[in-house]
Amino acid sequence: MSDQNQPPAPQYPGAGGPQPQYGPPQGQQWPQQGQPNAQQYPRQPQQGGPQQGGPQYGGPQQGGPQYGGPQQGGQQYGQQASYEQLHVGGQPPQGPGFGGQQQWQPEPKKKRGKVIPIVAALAMVLVLAGGGIFAYGKLNGGKQPAEVLPGSAVAYARVDLNPSAGQKVAAIRFLLKFPSVKDRLGLSGEQDDLRQKLFDLVKKSAGSDLADVDFDKDIKPWLGDRAGVAALPPADGDREPVPVLAVQVKNQDAANKGMDKLLANEDKKPGRAFSDGYMLLSKDQATVDSAVSAAKDSPLSKNAKFSADMDKLGEQGFVSAWADAKSLASITGKVDSSQLAGLGDATTALALRFDASYVELKGVGNSDKSVKVNGADAGDLISKLPDTTAGAIALSGGDSLIDTAWKQLQQAGGENLTPMIDKIKQETGLTLPDDLKTLLGKNVAIGIDKNSEQGPKIAARMETDPAKAEPVVQKLTSLLRERSSANIPIETAKDDKSYVVATSKEYAEQVLKGGNLGQSENFKQALPDTKGAVLIGYVDFEAARSISERFGGGKDVDALRSAGIVARSTGDGQAEFSLRVVAK
Repeated sequence: MSDQNQPPAPQYPGAGGPQPQYGPPQGQQWPQQGQPNAQQYPRQPQQGGPQQGGPQYGGPQQGGPQYGGPQQGGQQYGQQASYEQLHVGGQPPQGPGFGGQQQWQPEPKKKRGKVIPIVAALAMVLVLAGGGIFAYGKLNGGKQPAEVLPGSAVAYARVDLNPSAGQKVAAIRFLLKFPSVKDRLGLSGEQDDLRQKLFDLVKKSAGSDLADVDFDKDIKPWLGDRAGVAALPPADGDREPVPVLAVQVKNQDAANKGMDKLLANEDKKPGRAFSDGYMLLSKDQATVDSAVSAAKDSPLSKNAKFSADMDKLGEQGFVSAWADAKSLASITGKVDSSQLAGLGDATTALALRFDASYVELKGVGNSDKSVKVNGADAGDLISKLPDTTAGAIALSGGDSLIDTAWKQLQQAGGENLTPMIDKIKQETGLTLPDDLKTLLGKNVAIGIDKNSEQGPKIAARMETDPAKAEPVVQKLTSLLRERSSANIPIETAKDDKSYVVATSKEYAEQVLKGGNLGQSENFKQALPDTKGAVLIGYVDFEAARSISERFGGGKDVDALRSAGIVARSTGDGQAEFSLRVVAK
């Protein structure tokens, strides 16, 4: 895609894999970025742990392989691959040939290692092709990576470039809608083999790191369709999950020869083993051997939590990911026992799927069972906004969510919470949490209109008690006038069940009267099912172009029609969501 205009398509998850351990010579210190000769020595991989709290869609944030969703660690469709984006684990590369310049040279001079380049190349082929092995898909059936990786895994990501034929055709048809993708990759139709095209892009951007790597001779003879990475619990005393990469191979001898050539100049080679049609790689041989042995007796595919979440997902498409948030949190040692107990069986799972006209990220999750949602019908309110709406967000059952959150805040804040609430009331006149519950009410929807010749047209419609909402809005209006120099117009409208706040009286009355946004074609394509929704977000790219230049003027952005996200509760502590981006 063009440098200036990238469509906000969901990102692929990063592929994890072995990370070689590097360091400076004994007695030396790390050179700083910006100093001469910085590229001669790689740094240690960064350490970290998952964020505290419940599961977050998109998988773990730190401390292991990153599994992006509408989040980070992946490569956007059509974007030229870079090593920062392709590196295993979703982290920027910490190996040779990356980063700023450094100040001293080794004695004797060593060639750049190839562990990172080859794994990055594999990640590129297996992740970015995203079903692009359309002419290549010869390996039908066979085991999935979860069948050769240990059941003790606390996180997992998988890429399958040979799913159903319909998925493969739909993916290439979707990508062909974006001119820069088509031009940059040289796509011509549904029979294109993207492996070679994408590998050439990565090889060109990699410089000398892949100069002597030949795709046809060194990779194509053995590379299969599937790959997966599992984050395993660390050894006692360690706080970082151990990644193990499983890559499907067509020919074990060819895979050994190819890897031997690519790793010939490495002082510390990753461990390598073969199991049921897969090559497994990790930081050392002992780790790989242990993983193979554990998977024989108890593979991840038989992990009860993993299996249940994958069954809920249904079709896993090209990319899927899973994480056990409670286990990840316990590894860090930063979460106390009471907080861990609150997580329950917190897990999350994701799948990326294609249609000829859209790409969709589907997710399911399990978290705190104390979270209750009442009257989930956000779709009813957002669908009644004017059909000139360019973007909107709606929340259902906000009052009950505030009750739950407030109880948790009281438990966490203890005696310090009351003085803080009293101070807020004294300075603002707001009574918490009651005033906040009044504003959110049963349902609330906020929208922005595309017709903005006379200034932005923004409105919030609240299904609440207007008699209670009006004084709260007046308090907030006074605060805005006192503490801001911006002269933002605030007008209201109301009926027996709703209260509307808008930037003009005319627009407030229009929103109160109601419209038919839910009947527009762009809305229906982005949000085909809003029943029982707790949260809905929507953007009409065609309408948004009249508001901001960033939504127009680029050939790839112009190929987008609309996007929508919907989340709903499916039981106590259980939820699902889907994010869909629609092209013309």
